[in-house]
Amino acid sequence: MHDLEFDSHARDEMARDTISEDEVYHVIGDADIEIRQQNGHTRYERTMDDGRQIVVIVDAVMRTVKTAWWNKRGSRRRRRL
Repeated sequence: MHDLEFDSHARDEMARDTISEDEVYHVIGDADIEIRQQNGHTRYERTMDDGRQIVVIVDAVMRTVKTAWWNKRGSRRRRRL
């Protein structure tokens, strides 16, 4: 999937969790888990090389990234003290 739109909520969440557009495209292109939801959205999950698990939700019909976040519970990365 290329040339996606990013809605404002997705941009806000990406900024909060320091997730780049390149990382979003990487998650979508090489997802560990892909779940098609009944509402027409697809959930993509991938554990990155640094241990972070990133989740991206895409509206496949509109080709829009709805949100993206770093899933701390699914990550292998140690938490900072």
